[in-house]
Amino acid sequence: MKKKIAVIAFIVMVLTLISGCKSKSERPFDYDLSKYITLGDYIGIEYTYSVEDVTDEAVNSYINSAMAEKGYGEETEVTDRAVQNGDEVNIAFVGRMNGEEFEGGSSESYDLIIGSNSFIEGFEDGLIGVNKGETKVLNLKFPENYGNEELNGKDVEFTVTVNSISTLVYPELTDDIVKEISDCETVDEYITYANDQVKLNNEQQANDKKETEIWKKIVDNVTVSSYPEDELEHFKELVLESYDNSAQSQYGMTYEEFAKTYYGKTLEEMDDEIMQQVKSTVKEYMTIVAIARDQDIEISDQEYQSQAATYATSYGYSNAQEFLDAVDESQFYLSLLVNKVMDFVVENAVQVNA
Repeated sequence: MKKKIAVIAFIVMVLTLISGCKSKSERPFDYDLSKYITLGDYIGIEYTYSVEDVTDEAVNSYINSAMAEKGYGEETEVTDRAVQNGDEVNIAFVGRMNGEEFEGGSSESYDLIIGSNSFIEGFEDGLIGVNKGETKVLNLKFPENYGNEELNGKDVEFTVTVNSISTLVYPELTDDIVKEISDCETVDEYITYANDQVKLNNEQQANDKKETEIWKKIVDNVTVSSYPEDELEHFKELVLESYDNSAQSQYGMTYEEFAKTYYGKTLEEMDDEIMQQVKSTVKEYMTIVAIARDQDIEISDQEYQSQAATYATSYGYSNAQEFLDAVDESQFYLSLLVNKVMDFVVENAVQVNA
């Protein structure tokens, strides 16, 4: 089931609402949106598109990941070469903005897998080629929607020292290992399969990048005059619920405790940052609904029930109604509308490169 979750800010919350708690049953944004937003251009949006070539490095990385999941691979310290993609490095780093260290931007010892995309763009790539004991200064920029008002879109400097480098050394691939890590029978068969999977992944990444580029331009073209207060409050509750679930699952604490521990702030003090994300989310959802109305795009009752049945199967519910009884139906409807509107704007976009 294809989902364009990555395109819309916080739309992943749609899938976290399966908690047995319903807050709304009416269809979303059931009022005159022209009081709040004015659509700009959303048809004929230009985008670039390119698919990365399948490389031996990418195929080997895919195979090694499959072996690692089955317990293969021995961690070995690296002393005779510089950092490569896929290595685990222990680093010390200091982050500065306008010459001053910023909160949460420094560590004396941090384990990082290069290529995991755990840090902001450019950080991990910037360490490739650095040797153990060397220090490198990285001049980077936080994403506009990083989620921290003090850091969003800001230029920063990280001074990073590589304390150690390690990598997993894998055994030679054999037919027996292939049978254990896949449904293939031989090494040659599995290598062909791995090539195909890397190709599919590269194509998916290219499509995701294309959709993100198109959607960002559409949202940037939208003018917001004001925000509906009920929606702000509703989505604020969802954001806080999402944050709270993440804090509990990852750190074993509530989001309020997490904010106090890691940011030194109360929820009230975090309110501006949370509301900034909420407004971004509401803007995107209003844009989706406004385009749908402009183009008479709807989710029919048949589509609604059919998708509910599909989701019910995916999430272990006995039938569609049991699933619908457990979710916020307005959010579920929005998730379906997102897919349909995104299909429309992508189909009507224009590729400007080969």
